[in-house]
Amino acid sequence: MSLWRHIAGLWRRARAWLLRLVVASLSLGLFIALSAQIWASLQRLPPGCLEVNKVASRRVVDRKGRLLREVPTHAEGRARWTRLKDLSPHLLWATLTAEDRRFFRHHGVDWLAAARATGQNLRSLRVVSGASTLTMQLARLLDAQAQSGAQGGARNLLAGAGSAPATSRKSSHHRKARQVALAYRLERRLSKLQILEHYLNRAPYGSGTLGAEAAARRYFDKPAAQLSPAEAALLASLPKSPSGYNPFSGRRKRLLRRQRHILREMHKRGLLSTSVLRLALAERLDLNKIRYPFRAPHLVDHALALATPTKNATVIETTLALPLQREVERLARAQIAALKDQRVSNAAVLVVDNASGEVLAHVGSVDYSGPAGQVDGTRAKRQPGSALKPFTYALALERGMTPASLLADLPAFFGTEHGDYAPRNYDGVYHGPVRLRVALASSYNIPAIRVAQRVGVPRLLERLRALGFGSLTQNAKHYGLGLTLGNGEVTLEQLVAAYATLARGGRSLPLRRLRATTSASGTRHALPMRKSKPVIDARAAYLIAHILADPRARQPAFGRHGPLEVPFWAAVKTGTSKDFRDNFTVGFSRRVTVGVWVGNFDGSPMARVSGVTGAGPLWAKVITAARRYLGEEQPHDAMPRPAGLVETSICALSGALATSRCPASNEELFVDGSAPGEPCTFHQEVALEKKTGLRAGPGCARSQVEYQPFIVYPVRYRRWARRRKIPAPPTTYAPRCPAPARHEGTLLAGPAIEISFPTQGDIFHVDPDLRPDAQAMPLEANVRGAAVAEVRWMVDDALVAKSAYPYSASWRISRGKHRVVALLPDGSRSAVVTISVQ
Repeated sequence: MSLWRHIAGLWRRARAWLLRLVVASLSLGLFIALSAQIWASLQRLPPGCLEVNKVASRRVVDRKGRLLREVPTHAEGRARWTRLKDLSPHLLWATLTAEDRRFFRHHGVDWLAAARATGQNLRSLRVVSGASTLTMQLARLLDAQAQSGAQGGARNLLAGAGSAPATSRKSSHHRKARQVALAYRLERRLSKLQILEHYLNRAPYGSGTLGAEAAARRYFDKPAAQLSPAEAALLASLPKSPSGYNPFSGRRKRLLRRQRHILREMHKRGLLSTSVLRLALAERLDLNKIRYPFRAPHLVDHALALATPTKNATVIETTLALPLQREVERLARAQIAALKDQRVSNAAVLVVDNASGEVLAHVGSVDYSGPAGQVDGTRAKRQPGSALKPFTYALALERGMTPASLLADLPAFFGTEHGDYAPRNYDGVYHGPVRLRVALASSYNIPAIRVAQRVGVPRLLERLRALGFGSLTQNAKHYGLGLTLGNGEVTLEQLVAAYATLARGGRSLPLRRLRATTSASGTRHALPMRKSKPVIDARAAYLIAHILADPRARQPAFGRHGPLEVPFWAAVKTGTSKDFRDNFTVGFSRRVTVGVWVGNFDGSPMARVSGVTGAGPLWAKVITAARRYLGEEQPHDAMPRPAGLVETSICALSGALATSRCPASNEELFVDGSAPGEPCTFHQEVALEKKTGLRAGPGCARSQVEYQPFIVYPVRYRRWARRRKIPAPPTTYAPRCPAPARHEGTLLAGPAIEISFPTQGDIFHVDPDLRPDAQAMPLEANVRGAAVAEVRWMVDDALVAKSAYPYSASWRISRGKHRVVALLPDGSRSAVVTISVQ
């Protein structure tokens, strides 16, 4: 009995311990379950992870949608978000067959598949099967993409949806548990079709692609909607191990084995008929070894920078015309190759549509991958030489000058804060009296300086800044009169924008490189067009364009039929900087403006390559190509003439009204009311005695007199004319035919000194926007006979300046009426010139 009692006691104690163990186990299990539930409830999807723009790479396209560059996402993969309805059904079923056959029957985790995989792994004593559902894989992808965005790279992401990095077992189990928790959360948040769409757009397919659409274009050069069953099965094979099945690195056979396995499984499930299976297995797959383009690289870089604030943009539509861009690039390379022996290494070109300001072609350098090739020559600051002159002349035309205004191309010294400034022409020649039209078209320097002095450097600088030359940051004193000759640094982009302003009749419009952006969801946002604003008077802009398009006005300096003379209407100007370091040619037809820079990025000089020989030929070829692209077929389709302009016949030499004595006359354009009212006095018929060739006075018999034509230059040009050996009329009268009493002595005798500027009765205005002490007026005089040491300038009987030859000075103006006199050392004085400053 004692034995049974002992056994009964042991049983009771054992039963008590067993009960405690069961209670403890249940408590522990309940604790673990509750802890797991709390932990799972704390797992959150990464913020913003379901935003589609975060997985779509950026594509930069031209104005017709042609790809210029596709920029990988932060995960270093190219991707195009595509809706599920736009993917091939074969791809959907192939993916589900390969990755998750019970996708529509579980709620994020397939416990049946997990049990089966556990049994297989235990029997094999190694991992031979996984049980990650498609939803769990999506959870992993979302986590990985979020981490890649935070860390700036995600090479693990592209390793495969089913692979994992070699980390500790603990962290691996933790990740798997998190995938389970997030999978349940995804199933509650998204529908099955939404989960499938996210997976097919986020899964890695190798070769730098994310998503089925990018993969279809990468491997087969077609959209995913057009995939055949064989192609769909091949793509469905890749996400498991993109590197392990990479067809371009010796894994093609392995990939094809998996593809065939998927096709047969689809057949078993009734997703493919026998005939379709047979065709799919026999289909030959030619994989596309695509090279991703990087066209118009400088514009693409600029477009991406401009679109940076628009973070949701996945398609950036530029204004570029790719066919024209290719042609311009070819022409630029050919021109630089032709100039190689003249120490020229690079070029930059911009082509702009005048009406919209849209950039149609943008070449920043001839070789983006070459030395310094990533420097954008269209935005580099360079001295433009004479390319700024048209804007000086436009300002003068607005302030009363005309294309027929006579400018003195004579030796001159201009006083500046840095000392006297003595400009010279490019050809080293002084051309005497030159009409404004010829002075601008032939790009003479001295007349341009005279005009700049007349309009004022502060006013010119203000106008240039209004035109968009923001790089001119110094004050007017810093640049001085040399501003009109291009001593300030500007960019080709600024020059093209300013010349396009002339082409639009004086209305300024910023250059435009972006037309629209499209988000990953397919929403297109057209960027608004900016409104133009008037900067130059429309009549002045037209006159400048008319001058720059005049080959006859250009002929004295450039000749005829050179590279600037194209077989259609075009206004053009060149510019060459000091020491031939840079040269520009900028011009426009009615519809397009083209700017070209030629030089070296290191600033080294070229071998006497000017704007005509360097940039000019390239400009002519590019504007011809641009016109052809735009369909400008009419050669005389000129810029439309604004109202308020009239034509008048003028003397080609003096610019005054033409007379019968003028050997050449031109039809000139004038702002209504500004045409000359006096006839030409340069061309005169002078009465000479036949026997002596001297002047014939009124006492000569008509039979002893002959009339010969002469050019009678004003006093200031006579020394220049003598040096040019231009015949002048005799200055003395024949003894038998004396001069009238009032002409005793010599012909045209007058004071020994004559003020040529200002002239009697001139009225000047103080600019209210400028400091009065910064506004000066030029003083110019002509001395007859032998040269003198200096001329003294008196204003209101006070000495204001002394000047040596060519006797020019300046005086800071002040309001009121003033008397100007020029004095010679011997006491001779000019006639008094009275002016008014208001």
